Amino acid sequence: MDFCKVEREGRLLIVTMNRPDRLNALIPESHDEMAAIFNEFQADDTLDVAILTGAGRGFCSGSDISAYVAGTNRPLPPEGGGGVTHNHGLTKPVIAAVNGVAMGGGFEIALACDLLIASEEAAFALPEPLVGAAALGGGIFQLCRKLPYAIAMNLLLTGDRLSAADAHRHGLVNQVVPAGEALNAAKAVAAKIMRCAPVALRATKQMAALALRAAPPEEAEREEAAARTRVMASEDFREGMAAFMERRKPVWRGR
Repeated sequence: MDFCKVEREGRLLIVTMNRPDRLNALIPESHDEMAAIFNEFQADDTLDVAILTGAGRGFCSGSDISAYVAGTNRPLPPEGGGGVTHNHGLTKPVIAAVNGVAMGGGFEIALACDLLIASEEAAFALPEPLVGAAALGGGIFQLCRKLPYAIAMNLLLTGDRLSAADAHRHGLVNQVVPAGEALNAAKAVAAKIMRCAPVALRATKQMAALALRAAPPEEAEREEAAARTRVMASEDFREGMAAFMERRKPVWRGR
């Protein structure tokens, strides 16, 4: 891997954006690489949860502007920024461990994750309008869905930074932890998630995505019924019922 470092810890995948001298700024190749990583993660039945973080003192400072100046920038892959912002096939949980600045595209990537753990020195912003661009990688939609409208619009129209403490107060961040502890805290959350059945987790994330985009009731009910059928026909469901009756820990297979 050229941009990311990838590690496995049991059924957990840790993806570290690894360009610390540039605060992990994104170049065109990085989006393609991350899309491949997360597509492989989705297809691997031996992995259940991913953590996305950044090397050094930043999570991700956004797009490397030098690529635009040099004319080497190109469209994002179908999966979107960082392989996650528009990856509708990614049904496994992803946790963002934000260890520093998350700006522009980096903030959009964090917003696309299911849970967000931030260190106390983390800061968030979509400053694209300050350099003549706009946050058109999903960030505008995400902020308007997840924050009160007035707060979202203040961030979007000014490019101002949002502190980790304020992001937590507004419900954008799940947990704020001391400096240097974001990854460890994310691992602790991942361990809790992995107590649950992978098939059930994927169905849950799919239904949450429908709720977030306010899917029409008919579509939501149809998809919920299909998900219920998949879950109850799974090996995980049978194992969960058996483990409960036998008073033991279940052994999940993810199928």
